[in-house]
Amino acid sequence: MRFGDKFLNGQHPPWQQSYIDYIRLKQLIYQLFDLEHATDEKNVDIIESPQSDVSSSRHLPNIKTSNEFQQQLNNEVQKALLFLLRTLGEMASELSELSEEFITLSANVQLQLNASDLLEQIHALRMQFIDRVGSKLLLLLEFIELNVEAITKIVKKHDKAVSRWEESSGGHNHGDDQPRYQRLRTQYLPRFAVHSTNANVRCLFLIAADAGDTDYNSKERSTFGGWNAIQFNLEKTLKQLFSWERDLQPGQNRVGVDSFVNLASLQDDEFLPLSRHRSLSFGFELNLSSPSKQRQSSEAPFFEPMLYRIHSTRKRLGQSTNRYNRMVYAHEMLGDDTHDDNNQSQMETRFGSIENMQKLRSQSIGGDLDGGPPSPMVSQLSKFLNLASTSLYMCNYNVTTPTSGLYAKLLGFDEAHAGLIIGMTPAAVIISSVLYSWWSSYSYKRAIIFASSCCAIGNLIYAFALPCNSLTMVLAGRLMTGFGSARTINRRYVADYYNLEERTAGMADFVSASALGMAVGPGLAAFLSYVAPEGGSRDAGRWWTVETAPGYVMFAFWCVYLVVNIIFFEEPDRIQQTSVKEEKAATSDERAPLKSNDGVNTEEQPCAKTAKRSFSFGGVPVLVCLLLLVLLKAVLEGLTSSTPTVSRFYFEWDVNLCGTYLAILASLMIPANYVVATVSRRFDDREIILAMLVMMATGIAGFMTYAGSDAEASFICFSLVIFISCNALEGPTMGLLSKVIPKSLRAGILNAGWLATEAGTIGRVVGDFWLSGAAHKGIDNLVDALFGPLILLAAASITITLWNYSQLQPRYDDEEDD
Repeated sequence: MRFGDKFLNGQHPPWQQSYIDYIRLKQLIYQLFDLEHATDEKNVDIIESPQSDVSSSRHLPNIKTSNEFQQQLNNEVQKALLFLLRTLGEMASELSELSEEFITLSANVQLQLNASDLLEQIHALRMQFIDRVGSKLLLLLEFIELNVEAITKIVKKHDKAVSRWEESSGGHNHGDDQPRYQRLRTQYLPRFAVHSTNANVRCLFLIAADAGDTDYNSKERSTFGGWNAIQFNLEKTLKQLFSWERDLQPGQNRVGVDSFVNLASLQDDEFLPLSRHRSLSFGFELNLSSPSKQRQSSEAPFFEPMLYRIHSTRKRLGQSTNRYNRMVYAHEMLGDDTHDDNNQSQMETRFGSIENMQKLRSQSIGGDLDGGPPSPMVSQLSKFLNLASTSLYMCNYNVTTPTSGLYAKLLGFDEAHAGLIIGMTPAAVIISSVLYSWWSSYSYKRAIIFASSCCAIGNLIYAFALPCNSLTMVLAGRLMTGFGSARTINRRYVADYYNLEERTAGMADFVSASALGMAVGPGLAAFLSYVAPEGGSRDAGRWWTVETAPGYVMFAFWCVYLVVNIIFFEEPDRIQQTSVKEEKAATSDERAPLKSNDGVNTEEQPCAKTAKRSFSFGGVPVLVCLLLLVLLKAVLEGLTSSTPTVSRFYFEWDVNLCGTYLAILASLMIPANYVVATVSRRFDDREIILAMLVMMATGIAGFMTYAGSDAEASFICFSLVIFISCNALEGPTMGLLSKVIPKSLRAGILNAGWLATEAGTIGRVVGDFWLSGAAHKGIDNLVDALFGPLILLAAASITITLWNYSQLQPRYDDEEDD
């Protein structure tokens, strides 16, 4: 459904004049940029809708600049905000009046008056709370949700028109002191709106953020919590009314068709949320609490769909409030399905009318609650095993870094081969990611088992290379380990089989598991230096040394993981995905017109437009983002892979000290991304990218010039700067890439996520192989030979970023022209 239709259909008729006038604002954009009005029947119906009648469409103000359009938008925001504040006050007054009636009824119940009269009063008061408070609360939440989305949509349409104007005119304002057209996204989009210069915009989005905050038990909230207070009092009252009604009917298993399921009693918290007690669909699991907390079978359950709708709406609003998890989404190139139309329509079908509510209450009492269409269920253990796979792999990837140079030296080769040994793993990932992207479309369990087997075999080959005195076996073992990288499978598993509310947290867990593996790997190498002798020493043999120990230990870990995975990992049910796809195909076939009167397919022109887009690569912004990904991974890999060799040559660090330092570096990944996520509320992606590039170049320059008595401190300081800047650069780069990538590259096997992963992997390979080439010139020249070209690339990247600075922002080409 196009947003114009959704916006009009979702409005509450008595409040229609208080919504953002989306249609009028869209007409102003047409006028401002001299665009042609759409003339199809659907758009004619929209223009002549009650909210934007003929008179208003004929008397549009004659605006000439973006500032004038912004003033019109500000007026609409003010109108919606003032209505929202007034209605909130009215709802609070009604809640206060009903609370007085509740207190009076409480006194009557304590006096134990006539039971039948009390039951009638309880029922009447309960329905008043639902109708006058619950319904209005839900309508206000939907009012906020719809208006915030309308503001976002209209600003994107305006900025999309600005982008096209810049392309056609070269971005020149013909000498005007005040630019005629300018983007508005940094004032109105949810990411920046809380820092907008307009007080009305700030207030509206802060209220929306508070409405989406369902963490009732947090004591560190800066918002006033008014939504929580209203919902708490509503639920508390309904729960008490139900308790009285039950007590007044002793011996009855059911109180009637209006019985409820006590949502609060399903968990330890005072009330809500439901996410831990709901399946992946909108079905309910009513008996998940422990036996000690479950009601007796003779007691009716407490269930109120209105409360669930309120909570679900607040959940949707809350999806945009956690900036760090949003950054994680962009970091992993996952589509955000927060406003999924199918789920929304399913929700409205289940709870959209009083009849459906009554029916659902009755079904819940009789134990015949319909859970909707079949949905894939995944166990918590399967989720854990999926995350354990990526954590083990990242640990495996980094555990050999401190000892790779020593391994090559033991086999009679130069330590320069350390980069070659490390680089074999990402080189194999380039090929394996394509295979696993295809395989995971059919089976997750078999693909993960195969990948884990490759890792186990690869580690065993790596450990046996020293007794066999073969560098080829070392390289083959690392190559096999890289072929066992299942991160593509792990990421897709989270995207496909976590429900909407769990998906963002699931991806955050995925990134955290990866970071944990990155930190544990070097730390494990440092620990093994205590229990295994260094190769070549007097007490060392050829089988168990500090160089071969990581191979044996990781082989044991992977074997244990394989056994547990084979026994306990459950293949998700794919029935729902198949049924949904078939239903969509059937629906589209039924609704699609065959031929128009002149014999031409009516859908031909839009389809041609879509097909034309499908061959678009995204232009300069996409290429710049991919270049930056290659650069930052090359610098990061060059730093971490060269640290053992450089620190051992200049400062005589042993394996223990080097491994500990690398573990500390890796542990800074999550704090760095959290800081970037916080900063990104105030600054655009391109601004953060430019700042991190300058920080990276400064760190590389300092890293190349350390000398003297404080050389070791300089080495630590500037390597920290490089590592933090590279990790901080990745988040906004992936975020920008997710906004400028064409929609045609967001799905399928060779999608944007795969493209970004391949760019990063190529960067790793370049960094490792360049390290090997630089080390052949001598360890004393390693730093200059490795980082000299990299600082030139960083400088070139800064120049390219500045040259294309105006293009490094969302174009919104995929925004529908409804």
